[in-house]
Amino acid sequence: MAKKQNERRQARRERAKDAKEAKREAEANAQRRRQLQIRMSAAVAVLTLVVAGVCYWAFDNRQLMGITLLIGGVLFLVLALGTLASGVQPRDRTRAGSINYGKRD
Repeated sequence: MAKKQNERRQARRERAKDAKEAKREAEANAQRRRQLQIRMSAAVAVLTLVVAGVCYWAFDNRQLMGITLLIGGVLFLVLALGTLASGVQPRDRTRAGSINYGKRD
């Protein structure tokens, strides 16, 4: 009987250890993904400014520069807001008490 309990305890410890390792790995992956998103956002901003500068000085075309800044700005905004939104924790909706239907008559 004691042998069975020891085996169960050992199995439970191993599962807890595996779960902790998986959680640590998932956090590391999320951090890497967030850093990649930040780098991509910065690259889009710098590339937009470079292309707009080339349009202004090399091609001497202000309209093309404006369109470039507009499109690059929108892309940067989408990437930056996506990066910010990925860090928001979702609300816990698993419990019935967390749902609010408003004031009842």
